[in-house]
Amino acid sequence: MVDITPKIQSLLLLPPGIILVVALLGFLIQIRWQLLGSLVVALSLTSLLILSLPLTGYELMRGIETRFPPLRLAGAQDAGTTAPGAIVILGGGRYTDAAEYGEGDSVNRWTLERLRYGAYLHRLTGLPILVSGGTPFREQVPEAALMQTSLKRDFQVETRWVEDKSANTNENARYSKTILAGAGIRRVYLVTHAAHMPRAVWAFENQGIDTVPAPMGFTTLNKEERETLGYYPSAYGLQLSSGALRERLGLMWYKHKYGGGEPVPAATPASAR
Repeated sequence: MVDITPKIQSLLLLPPGIILVVALLGFLIQIRWQLLGSLVVALSLTSLLILSLPLTGYELMRGIETRFPPLRLAGAQDAGTTAPGAIVILGGGRYTDAAEYGEGDSVNRWTLERLRYGAYLHRLTGLPILVSGGTPFREQVPEAALMQTSLKRDFQVETRWVEDKSANTNENARYSKTILAGAGIRRVYLVTHAAHMPRAVWAFENQGIDTVPAPMGFTTLNKEERETLGYYPSAYGLQLSSGALRERLGLMWYKHKYGGGEPVPAATPASAR
């Protein structure tokens, strides 16, 4: 079972958790030093306001998503004719008790987006697919099995390998390497959201896997958000800011816990070589 302590710590270190902690600290300081306490509260509320702007969240996301640009699809079309490879799709979470499907759990929207792009890439390259995701909270059905079902039902795509033991991104890489090594595969197209890609690439390359990033789900703002709504605080803006900061914190934690160096993105968009 996964250790949820890092998740609890991240909730306290990322907005809105950290902002609430600081605001509470400010209220406590006010008991003795009213001016200083008021200043701390004001700064925490200002931070909450800024981080809740969609434009702020968008810029924070851009800073991490642009490190690995979209895959060169023209080059990827020739992947099946070169060295043996595979497409690895990382799980992004489950939709618990999906009543409308009448089958218990299903994949959530984040995972479904990854599966959609993975299926598209599979049709483009002809490469076999490995799905990765376990049961970190002792669920009955591994996330990878849910992904396999969705690929077949929703996209009419077969899954070659199912990695169902992992509880986090580092374990995605470690257990996938074992499966792929047994099949003689050392090079993969890695499918996950663009914001998650730096941490995912780091984990896979740290395991010695030749990795071609295939990011998807880049953050964009619609016309209203770019011109008007982006300047107003919203839950969506705070979600973007929190997600971007979480990925930065996650990468720092992986480097500290698992060692190794951070991968260096290619100067040009990645393609099959």
